[in-house]
Amino acid sequence: MRIIISTACVLAFALGAAAFKVGAFFNFAMVSIMAGCLLVPLERLPYLIKKEIKWDFWKAPFHIENRRYWRPILLRITFWLLCAAIVFAGVVNAQFTPSELSGIKAVVMVGTVFLCLLSLVPKRVGGKPMSIFSGFAIPVMAFILGDSLFPSLSGKNAIAVNSPFASESYMYHAGHNTMINYHVAYPSQKYALDMTTLHSDGTENTGDKKSLENFACFGATLVAPVAGEVVIVVSDLIDQPIGGSDPKNAAGNHIVIKSDETHFAMLAHMKKDSARVAVGEIVNVGKELGACGNSGNTTAPHLHFQMQNLANPYDRAVRTYPIKFNNTVRVRRGKRVQKDGLFYIRNDRMVPRN
Repeated sequence: MRIIISTACVLAFALGAAAFKVGAFFNFAMVSIMAGCLLVPLERLPYLIKKEIKWDFWKAPFHIENRRYWRPILLRITFWLLCAAIVFAGVVNAQFTPSELSGIKAVVMVGTVFLCLLSLVPKRVGGKPMSIFSGFAIPVMAFILGDSLFPSLSGKNAIAVNSPFASESYMYHAGHNTMINYHVAYPSQKYALDMTTLHSDGTENTGDKKSLENFACFGATLVAPVAGEVVIVVSDLIDQPIGGSDPKNAAGNHIVIKSDETHFAMLAHMKKDSARVAVGEIVNVGKELGACGNSGNTTAPHLHFQMQNLANPYDRAVRTYPIKFNNTVRVRRGKRVQKDGLFYIRNDRMVPRN
């Protein structure tokens, strides 16, 4: 049994690392909780049959003979609590209705409580592989979670821009690690942001999720986040139906504004025939550019926004810059912050100030 558990722990660590690399870490944490609810009881079954479960632990939990059980108990509980925290931090709230989101959180909480309760009844033998795994995983998970929720972003190399939406918007993929921004895994999009707008109930879609028109951001007005010369305008590609995509034209309909020789703002996945500017036009901040759509390589209506070093987004040498926003109010976990130079992460709301 120890060999099986050890192999499973090594495999879980490798899968976790792979999930983090591709931007699916919180999904991995949720799957771990769901799988744990099934596998942990099965793993304990042989110990139960052999009567190697220490049922009497809580009769004298601090007795000298029982102290050795506290380390695996605390390690396991900490691991499962971190899994739950990562799920809550990583889930994109706007993808779900309030009732759906409450249901997801309830399932995660029930699963986590169940696993924590199992951890409170230790085995007499066989706990070392999981303890070693937890000992390695916990500091990594804690760092990733802290780095996601409380990013220590600096202004170094960051480009200050205004909001690309005329109205309040929402950060779908944003931040500087892959748990909350999958773009970080790709050099040409490392600091890119996926943004949308929401309905009054805080969701991106109301009604039929296959209908583009039910997405709040489909047709939402986009404005120039920087001043400069329009150097690229593509506006003739169709808006993909939900479930469709166009990987050959990944950016879809897009506009690129040249701020200077090495800084270009790109707004991608725009609505077909929505462009309100032409190549060569000089635009000021706030100038209407067009509308948000669902063209290109996309799964649902949103704006892909990045500041890049070259005009052509398909150039292999394209690299992006960190982005900070002026003239906005950031709403994060209910707290409003109003100042220039704000960085945003997943689930933040952005309210333009002018």
